[in-house]
Amino acid sequence: MSKARMGVIGAGWWATQFHIPSLKTYENAELVGIADLKEDKLTKAADYYDIANQYTDHRELLASGVDGVVIAVQHAFHYEVARDALDAGVSVMVEKPMTLRADEAWDLVERAKRNGLHLMVGYTFHFTRHAEAARDIVQSGRLGEIQFVSGIFASMVESYLRGNPDDYADVFKFPVTGPDPSTYSDPAFAGGGQGMVQVTHPMGMALWVTGLHAVEVSGFVENFDLAVDLADAFGYRLNNGGVGVMGSTGGVRPDQPQLQVNTYFGTNGFLRQDLVNGRMSVYYHDGKSEVFSDLTEEEVYPAHLPSRSLADLINGTGKNRAPGDVGARVVEFLEAGYRSSETGTVVKITPRC
Repeated sequence: MSKARMGVIGAGWWATQFHIPSLKTYENAELVGIADLKEDKLTKAADYYDIANQYTDHRELLASGVDGVVIAVQHAFHYEVARDALDAGVSVMVEKPMTLRADEAWDLVERAKRNGLHLMVGYTFHFTRHAEAARDIVQSGRLGEIQFVSGIFASMVESYLRGNPDDYADVFKFPVTGPDPSTYSDPAFAGGGQGMVQVTHPMGMALWVTGLHAVEVSGFVENFDLAVDLADAFGYRLNNGGVGVMGSTGGVRPDQPQLQVNTYFGTNGFLRQDLVNGRMSVYYHDGKSEVFSDLTEEEVYPAHLPSRSLADLINGTGKNRAPGDVGARVVEFLEAGYRSSETGTVVKITPRC
């Protein structure tokens, strides 16, 4: 099998801790170059991982003959860089949130389709056997018609949202470089706080597992003393008539357990998916149940798999577990939720094919 020629755009925390080493050690990919506007970060990453080809202009990397790129830049630049890649004939895995605006996300979906390219979003939780099994159970109809989806996503990101990433240095280690203080705390770069950084995870999962999408959203978003949102509560209606809720906070502390659970209720039973603890169980109304073996610590959040999955798609193997249309559905959900909170109204989402 030939190796997919891969590039990474963005030499910040997530790229240097996960995407770059994942591609460097993958037998089905060749990491041919990296790009970042900031020369100091670029040089540091290239030296650490022994990467010869370095670019301060991502367009030069795109023109170097790569088959695919992983995009891990600040949120506000996701659309521009992904658009440039797709227009250059290069397949894309873009970190979440896919974009900050729904029209931009759908534009990327259409560009990828028109150019016959792969488009993925960095939804790491999708790459587990529990996620695959949950999707199969729900979409096979074993739960019956989905009537209600509940989600809670309490995570440890408040210091990121406050612009103090070094508070987490002991937790995440940051082997090459940590996040810039502005990446998650400045609305001009982040687009929002907990919603953009974290709610995107469980909503991506909920929409991928069910195959449904939100048609209207009611939101309550609270910044407290931050420049971006720390706590969010969303209610929504699905296109099949079902309803859902999603609540999230970034205020969990490093020494506290995180709570991240999606539950899908259908006419025949319900499925409980504990994302952060790697547990899943199904309870049917006929009295039967299924309890899946727990994920191992390594399986719970396989951060090395999204970038490798793009390489596999380019090589003609594997499947897209985090397709662009799901990412776009999440962006339109968040856009509606933020607007609802701002206006105090229920926001309907414009129907799309």
